[in-house]
Amino acid sequence: MYYIILLKLSSPNQIQKYHQYLNSFPRFGSKDFLKLERIKLLLKKLGHPEKKLQGVQVAGTKGKGSVVAFLERILTESGYKVGSFYSPYLVDLTEEIRINGRPIAKEKMIKIINQLKPLVDEVEKEIGERITWFELVTTIAVVYFVESKVDVAIMEVGLGGRLDATTALGLGIKIITNVSYDHTGTLGKTITSIAREKAGIINNDDYVITSAKGKGLAIIKKRMAQGITNHNSRFQVVGKDIKYAVKKVDMAGTYINIDCLDEKYRTLRLSLIGRHQAENFACALGAVQVLRQKGFRISHPIIIKAAGRTEHQARFHPWKKNPLIILDGAHNLYSIKVLVVTLKDVKINPKTTVFVFGAKTTKKRIPEILRELADFSSKIIFPDVLKNPNLENFYSVEYLRKYCPKGKVAFSLPQSLVQAKKMAGRTGTVVICGSLYLIGELLSAEKGIRTKRRIDDNFEKKSLLN
Repeated sequence: MYYIILLKLSSPNQIQKYHQYLNSFPRFGSKDFLKLERIKLLLKKLGHPEKKLQGVQVAGTKGKGSVVAFLERILTESGYKVGSFYSPYLVDLTEEIRINGRPIAKEKMIKIINQLKPLVDEVEKEIGERITWFELVTTIAVVYFVESKVDVAIMEVGLGGRLDATTALGLGIKIITNVSYDHTGTLGKTITSIAREKAGIINNDDYVITSAKGKGLAIIKKRMAQGITNHNSRFQVVGKDIKYAVKKVDMAGTYINIDCLDEKYRTLRLSLIGRHQAENFACALGAVQVLRQKGFRISHPIIIKAAGRTEHQARFHPWKKNPLIILDGAHNLYSIKVLVVTLKDVKINPKTTVFVFGAKTTKKRIPEILRELADFSSKIIFPDVLKNPNLENFYSVEYLRKYCPKGKVAFSLPQSLVQAKKMAGRTGTVVICGSLYLIGELLSAEKGIRTKRRIDDNFEKKSLLN
């Protein structure tokens, strides 16, 4: 099914057609549906705009978005025009495509879609299958960044790496944050197979930064040795080449010492909360070193300033007060464990903490995830999201309660928040987690609420560490 898109957003009907057209593309098919053939042909028909971009591709199981956010802020504060591509969005698709932190205007997106539509039709006719939603959105980002003449593009991988649409762009700096279990039905059921997919983004003459460990790191090293000339000078490993130590974590941020080549930072405040953010920042700092080699001017004071001003939605995000409401996109076992560690680090009282949890059916380790949450606080609310048309393929509350009998059920997401606030009390804490889609739907339901990360004035304090 195809839809005609009108350039002017003069009526709600035209906006609806824009959404209908985008949603007509498959989000994801079978494992065999992952391939680069479609987007490469589309880029060829566009005259290869991707060749005009230089930048960074960010892969990994967790931490990708935070790395993109750190780099975006550092380069923006340095005076550059920075195109950033995030995945997924929370409330509106325009959040995924940004220049210097500002989402693409809907009018501009629709103009690019109109430009792409005849070429998309040609590609689909020649190949005999639909291009995917993610391939289309990636191409929109490329066209927008090239037309806007960005100085640098930072692209977050959507799924895996080797066959992800962002890999077709051939960006010369690659970051692989870490390797853990996620999307096992597509990427493989072992760390080794998942790591191979992520290491598949690496090509000849790339610069690579990684915070992977163990088997994941071994696979990445092997890939580097196979295809990169002088690979040792183009490869940075967090923990070896970039060393850091977490000094303190509180609601004001994360305080770290970090050494990268000859550059040292002491008691550096990261505005993003959680000791795991030190590793993400280290990856970003490694990319900064490479960008400097390529002629980018990025000063020590600017990095300090940017580290303390970086924002990233729904990653241990203090959203509201009285009670404190924290939004966190943790959805797999690894990220749930990180969430619990962060709650302990910032001294959240388990006795007055209530979780609101929902998860997509692709998450297979639900019993372990719920056990991690219940070990911190047994007060867990499951919103009945199956009644919400925007939250398809989520686990039923009956299934979740099977593994967490003490969990309470709310008939809707807004009702679950009301119920959680009542249980926590004004001095307690509500943590909404399990899925970025869940958080996005909550933000959409809250009139006038923006997804920009909010830090109250009393959080913006200088470190007391010496």
